[in-house]
Amino acid sequence: MSVGPRTRTLLKTTTPARRLDVAASFEALTQACVATADDAGRAELVSDSPNHLWSPPASRALAIVHPDPDEAWALIKGAQFLRDHRVAVTSPWYRDVRACAEGRAVTFWPDPGQRSPDTSLSAWVTALTHRIDPASAPWLREHDPFAGLLDGLDDAPLDDTARRFLRERAARLREEWDYLDWPTPDSVVLGALGMAPVHDDGTHVGLLLRRPLTRGHREWDLVAARWRSELLTGPREDHRTYADTYLSYEREDQAVDHPYIGAWSGYQVVRDVVVLTAVMDTVRRARLDAGARRQAAHRLACLRGAHPAPWNWGPR
Repeated sequence: MSVGPRTRTLLKTTTPARRLDVAASFEALTQACVATADDAGRAELVSDSPNHLWSPPASRALAIVHPDPDEAWALIKGAQFLRDHRVAVTSPWYRDVRACAEGRAVTFWPDPGQRSPDTSLSAWVTALTHRIDPASAPWLREHDPFAGLLDGLDDAPLDDTARRFLRERAARLREEWDYLDWPTPDSVVLGALGMAPVHDDGTHVGLLLRRPLTRGHREWDLVAARWRSELLTGPREDHRTYADTYLSYEREDQAVDHPYIGAWSGYQVVRDVVVLTAVMDTVRRARLDAGARRQAAHRLACLRGAHPAPWNWGPR
């Protein structure tokens, strides 16, 4: 296949399993580009999590290869829904989904530019999303972080002890989750594992959706933002800015009874579910190459207590 120089370098240094994965993704991209009269020739793989994101050559567009058409349609529908509610979000380049072989589908999006380091922008789009009445979108699926959480565990390069630990932890957290006392009503949630990724192309600032919207508890988004920024990757001031900005957009009828999400009694349970979700994302990718296996082993060791929180999460 023909791909850009950075992707060719990746394919030379990775495992056969990952090469096959990237090749199948590129084939789906090529099929989609034939239908849209775009050029996939020297496309570069920008990211492969949570799905494959490609940058075609000489183009201001990005292409996302989805594992199934339903997810692709949900992403396009969600982006339009947010735009209808005046949330700054990147609209799809084409308003339809390009179905491809092996059940994959491709969507195209304008290149949103670099991710902004301004955490207040993430708080802004998150707060505006949470203000939307979920009754206006009856098509939204319920947010269930345990659905598919352990998918791929049996095929991951782990020993039986590690697999048993992950299953037991998921079962315990499921039980604790079911007994949580949620302090706010249901809302539209982004469902990410960190702050909403807001981009800036020099003219517009907006969110690039990578996961479909869901109906659930806004505490998930707030806990994920705090965990990633305060405990792992950023100074406390970043989350303080995020929290202050978010609170300034709160609706009076949906105000929380705690100034910062870390003060909520259910914070630790939701944080632990977010963390387990992040670990399982890495575990599923452990088959791809030696680097992914090392990262999965390290994060699993962090989860099992080898490092005190905030964990030494290793190279990112």
